[in-house]
Amino acid sequence: MIWLASFPRSGNTFFRNILFDVYGIESSEFHMETDKKVLKNFSSFPVVKTHLLPHQLPRDLQSMKSVYIIRDGRDALVSIAHHRKDIIAPGSNYYKNLTEAILARGGSFFGGWSVNVEKWVNKADLVIRYEDLIKDPIGQVERLKEIMELPAPNLKKLPTFQSLKKGMPQYGVEGRRIKNTEQKVEHVNKFFRRGIAGSYKDEMPKIFQMLFWLKNKKQMKTNNYY
Repeated sequence: MIWLASFPRSGNTFFRNILFDVYGIESSEFHMETDKKVLKNFSSFPVVKTHLLPHQLPRDLQSMKSVYIIRDGRDALVSIAHHRKDIIAPGSNYYKNLTEAILARGGSFFGGWSVNVEKWVNKADLVIRYEDLIKDPIGQVERLKEIMELPAPNLKKLPTFQSLKKGMPQYGVEGRRIKNTEQKVEHVNKFFRRGIAGSYKDEMPKIFQMLFWLKNKKQMKTNNYY
């Protein structure tokens, strides 16, 4: 198995759906959330998704190969704030969610964007940029050949962000307590929200951009985000 790690809302689920639809590769998850189950045999899957920090993974699996998906932190946090407002805590305040995600007090939000990025970029065998992934999904997924075997891709089945948003993807709903198809359709539509680079430009007010930059300037510059 390999770890497929990322800070939340950085393209991890999009990546998993490409693996499933195009390559026929199933994946599982490892997390500490209380509203979703972790499969007992999660490590028997070829790919395991996580948002946790490396040291939070099972000790006997921490040395497994890993790929990390990195996304401009401003876009990721905007997406988190919407995700919480629309799905996790319906009706919560977008700007309050955004503030909490930026500050990441007490190591919340998986350590905060900078900590999550720093720990994983220094450990991962392969780093993929979200911005490259949405431009060239197959080209970026094919880079996995550096650390694992991949079958020939069925390019006819390549999903787009919009097709996932309007469909019933393999990943993006699993593990949630969703009762019927109508609710699943609504969940998927909210889960796959915009899928673009630079969404923060019209969704993160300048004052929040300044706050984010003060807290995350070092890692943003280190990873060539300006």
